[in-house]
Amino acid sequence: MINKITKIPVIKLSKEQLNKSLLEIPEWIYFNNTISRDFKFLNFELTCGFLNQILMRSHLLGHHPTITTTYNRVNILLQTHDILQVSDIDIKFAKKINEYNKIYNKIN
Repeated sequence: MINKITKIPVIKLSKEQLNKSLLEIPEWIYFNNTISRDFKFLNFELTCGFLNQILMRSHLLGHHPTITTTYNRVNILLQTHDILQVSDIDIKFAKKINEYNKIYNKIN
C-alpha cells in the first residue's frame, strides 16, 4: 500500500512492532485497530491553534484523523484506512501530535 497523496509506502506493523511503538506513546490508547488520545486546553483559541497544526500536517501527509472537539477538549483517533489498522504513519503522526500538545499547553 502507498499513501495516495505523498506516495509514502505504508508499513504494516507486526504485533511485536505495534506493542513496541505503543510504549513510545503511552498517552495513546490502542483499541479496535485504532489509537486515540484525549487532549484538554486552557481555552478555545488554544484548541483551535492545536487543531490547525494537526489539520495542516494531516493535509501534507494525506493522512486524515478522526477528530472530535468541543470548546477546549479534543479527541483524535488514528488509523490507516487503506489497511484498516495502525501503521507506522499513525505512530509517527501521534508523536507529532504529542509535540503540538506540548506547545499549546505551554501557552497561557
